[in-house]
Amino acid sequence: MAIERIEGIVIDTVKHNDRHNVVTLFTRSRGRMAFLSPVGTSKQGRMRNARLLPLSVIETQVSIRQNRELHNLGAITPVEIWHDIYFNPVKSSLTIFLSEFLNRYFREASPEPTAWDFIIASIRALDNLADGVANFHIWFLIRFLDISGITPDLSGYEPGDRFDMRAGNLIAGSAMHRDILTSAETAVLMKLSRISIFNLAAFRFRGSERRLLLDRILRYYAIHFPGLSSLKSPDILSELFS
Repeated sequence: MAIERIEGIVIDTVKHNDRHNVVTLFTRSRGRMAFLSPVGTSKQGRMRNARLLPLSVIETQVSIRQNRELHNLGAITPVEIWHDIYFNPVKSSLTIFLSEFLNRYFREASPEPTAWDFIIASIRALDNLADGVANFHIWFLIRFLDISGITPDLSGYEPGDRFDMRAGNLIAGSAMHRDILTSAETAVLMKLSRISIFNLAAFRFRGSERRLLLDRILRYYAIHFPGLSSLKSPDILSELFS
């Protein structure tokens, strides 16, 4: 047994029994880890629960036992204090979506420092963002393609080309399967390749267009990472941005 200080991002919390929840963290040093956390209704318990909201960043001391899936989550200390994401209804909905996406994506218990740095910087950006909030999740998913190693190859694009989501590149001929974007959708993908955290407000989409974009991007992820199929939280975003 080893005692470690663990820094992690809360990506999931589910009820385990009447006394404990299972809190899943994406940790800086060990990747995905699951912990038992006591449920309490006292003032101290409510404060603890408030520190375990989606995308909270915490530090805790834990006893690491080999060959054990669930560890006990000790006293927790906030590492980052978010000032807006839990009070702004749009940002709050985005935290639910992002935490579900990350929980499905990180299935292995291995550290990914590049992903950690990007996610922390992204949450900070969301917390401070004033304009273009409705496009934040689109930007995040587009940029996370680089982290996940499935960056689309859009080199040599010509108007009329179509993007093959299975192969990850452009085609000019006929579609051979259903996972190929239309030429209009591919043109939007080309436009999105230039999206940044600084120009989110410049990308103007109707609610139906944003829903379609999210559907296509998530379909691309799900083709390459089957665990990302059938996310539930996009429905919340669809209602929010309709």
